Amino acid sequence: MKKQIPRHNSIGEKLREARKAKGLTLGELAKGICSLGKMSNIENGHVSVTDEELKKFCEKLNIPINFFADPNIEDKINELDNQKQIIIDLIRLKNWKSIKLQLASFKKKIETYAIHTREIDYNYLSGVYYYEIKHYLLAEEFLTKVMEEEEENNYNLRLKIKAYNVLVGIYFYQKKSAKSNYILSEALKLSQASPTITKEERDNIYYNFSILNLYTGLNDLALNYINKVNHHIISPLETEYIKLLISFLENDSVDEMREDLFNLREKVQQTNDKEGILRGWALMIYSDMTAKPAIELIQQWKDSFYFDLDLISQEFEEETLSLLQLSIYVCLKKSEEQDLIEELFEKTRTFLPNISNQELIARSYFLEGIFERVYKQNSERALTLMQQALDTFDKADEGLLKADILFEISSLLGIDNQAMDALKIYHSHTKGNFLFTHFHELTLPRLKY
Repeated sequence: MKKQIPRHNSIGEKLREARKAKGLTLGELAKGICSLGKMSNIENGHVSVTDEELKKFCEKLNIPINFFADPNIEDKINELDNQKQIIIDLIRLKNWKSIKLQLASFKKKIETYAIHTREIDYNYLSGVYYYEIKHYLLAEEFLTKVMEEEEENNYNLRLKIKAYNVLVGIYFYQKKSAKSNYILSEALKLSQASPTITKEERDNIYYNFSILNLYTGLNDLALNYINKVNHHIISPLETEYIKLLISFLENDSVDEMREDLFNLREKVQQTNDKEGILRGWALMIYSDMTAKPAIELIQQWKDSFYFDLDLISQEFEEETLSLLQLSIYVCLKKSEEQDLIEELFEKTRTFLPNISNQELIARSYFLEGIFERVYKQNSERALTLMQQALDTFDKADEGLLKADILFEISSLLGIDNQAMDALKIYHSHTKGNFLFTHFHELTLPRLKY
């Protein structure tokens, strides 16, 4: 049996309340639905509203039709909004188990309360959850539902743009640069439909465009996009870091840049920006070690480096291990003193028991194998470590690190034939990829959504 919807004062008052809550003027709500005069008369209870008009108002205000029939609807909407915020907070805290339970509860309440306008929230939050735990197929499935949502209102528009930005993160991780750029271009077009409403989302689009162009070596374009960010929600420290990274890649003075990096480090420490500290150190280590690989430089910042490692490791365990590995790699490449390298290896071993990332584990074995072969001249131990690195990977893995490991094993076994000669030539051209991908993995910030 259909619920009767009141037609005069009650509905007018509720429309006015919902309109003001969304920050819309009378004219903005009336546009495309009815005249401004009629809109005013509806809110003042002088005329009734048709079913079709009411449906369109609900779509524009992103409220369920039973908002005007269920006396408890506002409490139910507030309950869903509060639970949505809890899920967002849990995602920030990376409490994956609780998130899954909350999402299931959220979905059930949407169905029980018949508030179908909140399904877009469920789909978006589910997409973000699966993106964060790297279940990309499921993430893409939920995000696509968000982007295909037919109801048009400002709330849905913003969520759609956010979904585009999350999807870009998936394609970027999969090294699909062209597809990532296309998706961002589509998001930018969408944001231009309501430029005032979508200013925060557009900042994220510009920021992400900058990261993508940095990754593909288009530094001028990267700078152009980062200069478009208006800092509605993105910290100026974040854009300052991107500009420093561009400056480094453009081969500006390393001495000047080192001073800028130390200044930036102090600023991010004051704001407790652990991710900023992490990326700053990655850039600092790479620039110091490649430009002036003197042990005196390392000793100058070693204590500060170890202090910051303790600070960031609780929240970014894998990234901290990766940062240590970068330090070891550049030390090995520049033939730094053995004691420092062994000290760095000792620190990496404290992280390994808690790490599940196959590549990070294999990388540690690989680097230690290089150290045993080059510094200690212990081929037997080096071979054992390289074999451990290889055994860490799945058989189907086809990454560059696995190729490097296989090359080292073949060299240590003393294989001598034409195929090995070909591998040596190929490896001489690709060996820089390890440092390049590792450097970008650490220095490029996460895409924003």
